[in-house]
Amino acid sequence: MNTTSSRFEQMCKKLKVVGYKLTPQRMVILKILSERTDHPNPESIYAALKMKLPTTSPATVYKTLAVLKKLNEVLEIQYSNESNRYDGVNPKPHPHIYCTQCKKFSDLDLLPYDGLFIEIEQQTGYQIHTMNLSIEGICPNCQSRLDAIAVSEKEDNNYAFT
Repeated sequence: MNTTSSRFEQMCKKLKVVGYKLTPQRMVILKILSERTDHPNPESIYAALKMKLPTTSPATVYKTLAVLKKLNEVLEIQYSNESNRYDGVNPKPHPHIYCTQCKKFSDLDLLPYDGLFIEIEQQTGYQIHTMNLSIEGICPNCQSRLDAIAVSEKEDNNYAFT
């Protein structure tokens, strides 16, 4: 069984066990979250849902995300100046890297990250529920694009005063 169908089935099972109905709208939302690795925001989840079930309201997406978050079946990534993003593929807290140009979120696989929970709990006495680490930068694709624009602008400026 592949990971996508496993996550989808896991989320469905959790909702059923806790007593939530698996409506067609919820099933589509769960499918979207179990398949998308781009950490979609509610607006993009709604757009994908609306293509399959046009009469659905945005409130359905927000309510389902709230339930999934409460059940620890989705990781909410809060980021200033952007809509919250959601990771249904890997709901366990983990670090992310964010491109400030194209707005792409990606997972980071940092092994020492898991150990930070324990270390912080030991140092502070806190019981840690979640931890967010987001790193900002410019992805390689955007760097190449920006470099090409800079070269083009430099060439244009060289010809401006001739």
